[in-house]
Amino acid sequence: MQPDTTANMPPTAIARPSDKHKRILPDTDIDLGDLCNFVGQHWQQNKWLVLHWLSADKFLSNTHQYNSLVRDKRVQRSSRPTITGDLKRLDTEINNATAYVKGYLAEKYGKEMAANYYAAFGIAHNREGRFRIPKDRTQRSESLAQMLKGIALENFTNKTYGTGFWDSIKQKFDSYLEQAINTDSGVSAKTGDKNLLRKELRKALNALVHALKAHFPDTWKTELRGWGFQKEKY
Repeated sequence: MQPDTTANMPPTAIARPSDKHKRILPDTDIDLGDLCNFVGQHWQQNKWLVLHWLSADKFLSNTHQYNSLVRDKRVQRSSRPTITGDLKRLDTEINNATAYVKGYLAEKYGKEMAANYYAAFGIAHNREGRFRIPKDRTQRSESLAQMLKGIALENFTNKTYGTGFWDSIKQKFDSYLEQAINTDSGVSAKTGDKNLLRKELRKALNALVHALKAHFPDTWKTELRGWGFQKEKY
C-alpha cells in the first residue's frame, strides 16, 4: 500500500478538481466576454452539441447582455473620478468661505461670542477640534441649506460670501452629489446583474468543456482549441 503523500502537503499544493477548469477560463470580464462570444458563434454552427438546459442561441444572447453590462459599467465608472474631483474642489471653496463667514460673525458679535452663532450657519465642531461644515456628504448638503438661512437671518446677504455665493455653491454641490449617487448606484446595479450572468456563462462554458471531452476522448484538446478554449492565453 502506497503512503498518502498529500497528508503533509500544504493546502495550496493539493490540486482540486475545480482548479483545472478554472485555469481553462479567463478571469477578467473582457476576456471572458470575448471567449463567450467566440464559443457562442461556434456553437451556433455546431448545434449537434446539445445541453438540455441551455441552447446555443440563449447562450449567445446571455453573452451579448453580459458584454453590454461590462461596457456600461466601465463607462459609468470612468465618469466617477471627474465627479469626485468636482466635489473636492467645492469642498475647498466651502472650507475657505466658511472662514470668512466666521469672520463676519466675529466682527458683529466679537471673537469670543461668535462661536455661539456657528450652529445657525451649519458650522459644527469636528474631530480635529475645528469649526467646519461637516465632511459627510449628506450632512454637508443640509449644512449648506442652514448656511443660507443663517446668512439671511444675520443680514449678510450682500456680502462677498453672502446669499449669491452660497446659493451657487449649494446648487453645484447638490448637483454633483446627485451625479455621484446615481453613478455609484448604477455601477452597483450593473455589477450585480453582470455577476449573475458571469456565473451562468462560466457554468455553461465548463459544461461545454465536459461535453467536448466526453464526445472526443482522444482529441479533446484539439476540439477545445477549435472552440476557442486556449488556456495558455489566461
